[in-house]
Amino acid sequence: MTTQTPEKTTATTHPKKAARTPKRSKARSSLAKRMRGRRVSLLGWTVLMRGLVLVADWLLAFTTATAVVPALAAWLHQRSGVSQGTLTAAGTVAMWGMPLLFLVLLLAAGEIATMRGMWRWSTRRINTIKGGHIADAGGGPVAETTRSKKRVGQKRVK
Repeated sequence: MTTQTPEKTTATTHPKKAARTPKRSKARSSLAKRMRGRRVSLLGWTVLMRGLVLVADWLLAFTTATAVVPALAAWLHQRSGVSQGTLTAAGTVAMWGMPLLFLVLLLAAGEIATMRGMWRWSTRRINTIKGGHIADAGGGPVAETTRSKKRVGQKRVK
């Protein structure tokens, strides 16, 4: 004997509410459904941000050391006249060694500035996330600066 079950009807949403709800792609909405209720800890975000910066720093340094500096050295070797064999040892140092050293030091300074910028970017992202975690926990806002304020010209009171 078969029994018939009544078909379920879906409730329609209010037209104003439907207009306010942004339309999401299927992939994004499924990700949102899976991540609902889950929170990534502050430690997880910190490890992710710092890890990304360290990998980017390593790639930058490795590429510079294995591709840029040797190509720059070969170019300077050809342009300075060292490849023709007419220079003495002192001339080789003066015409090829010192310019190469200067350019490598400029590259290193640029890389260090870039790496510091990426590290500071990750620190700002972590502080933003930390502010969100503290606000969710009911705490106050996180201080904007991470440096200690120095009092210039004041004596220490014991």
